[in-house]
Amino acid sequence: MPEYTGNYIVFPTASACADAWSLSGNKAREYWKLRQQAFKLAYWPEGSAGPEADLDWDWIKGYERLRIGELRIDEPINSKENIRIIFFKANLKIADEPLCRIWLLSAFAKKRQDFGAGQLAAFRGMRTIIVERHYGRSSDA
Repeated sequence: MPEYTGNYIVFPTASACADAWSLSGNKAREYWKLRQQAFKLAYWPEGSAGPEADLDWDWIKGYERLRIGELRIDEPINSKENIRIIFFKANLKIADEPLCRIWLLSAFAKKRQDFGAGQLAAFRGMRTIIVERHYGRSSDA
């Protein structure tokens, strides 16, 4: 079993990886910059790994109960600003894992203040799939 540090296991979904690769312009260096920022969520919520892990995050309005949040990245990625990483914080552990997971759902450059209805539905849908597949549809997940 791998050794974990932090408070959570940060686990990117396939769609989050695809979003990150696209956002990075298919450049490995930019992808790894974004990945490094995302994996700071292992120390969520206060960034207890030191000043390099300071986290600028918030719950998405109306989705607090579902524990779907956004991590705001202040570092340009592929010359893009206002980067957001959408995540879901699970409350239950998966069997044989020592920590709960933070699931990365999506990554993109935010162009407007609010999230669109389609984006919100997609975030909720991704969370529903994760809960059904990994947590037996538990309402506590």
